[in-house]
Amino acid sequence: MAGNGELYGMADKINGIDAILNKIREYGDQTAQKLIDDSSERAGRIFSDAEAEVNSFSADFESGLELEMKAYESQAAGDYAAVVRDKTLAMKQEVLSETFDRAVKLLSELPSEKKLALYRKWISQNGEQCDYEIILNKADKEMLGKDLKSDIDCGLFPGRPVISEKETNASGGIVLNFGDTRTDITFETVVSLEKGKYDTELIGILFPDG
Repeated sequence: MAGNGELYGMADKINGIDAILNKIREYGDQTAQKLIDDSSERAGRIFSDAEAEVNSFSADFESGLELEMKAYESQAAGDYAAVVRDKTLAMKQEVLSETFDRAVKLLSELPSEKKLALYRKWISQNGEQCDYEIILNKADKEMLGKDLKSDIDCGLFPGRPVISEKETNASGGIVLNFGDTRTDITFETVVSLEKGKYDTELIGILFPDG
């Protein structure tokens, strides 16, 4: 049976769940804010819903983990610590994934004027002084293609872009095709890159001792 010191150490790891959840919620908020600079009431409701779901998930997880602690008290301390670690890591991965899925959904549901402004910014920042294609998904192409074509005709973007006949399968965003290279700025890719920045820090919260 694990000694008191070992059980206190395990409890410290479990208490780290709150820190993980706070970081995940913070990252989700920061990601959506940075990508779209959207402080609308609607965006706030979406992330409030996400936070409520995370809180519910956390409560259920901690309650179940407490019951499992009692069941595993008779096992060796090393085996028990591994169970706690694996359960905590699985929870982190699931909640992190759900949070950033919300960010993608928020981006895809932007009203057309906000989405158009975002695409204009991304093309201006990532376009080059050459010929290239702007590839959109089917819905965005139908909804925003004419506006972007008008911007191109007015010379608002770097180089000589055209709206591509090709279409992406992404939920939104753009791909800039320069021929020999592509710049993928689809919603899934942008959010995935943001998500990857935080994995190491979250693991550090989970396992501060390495």
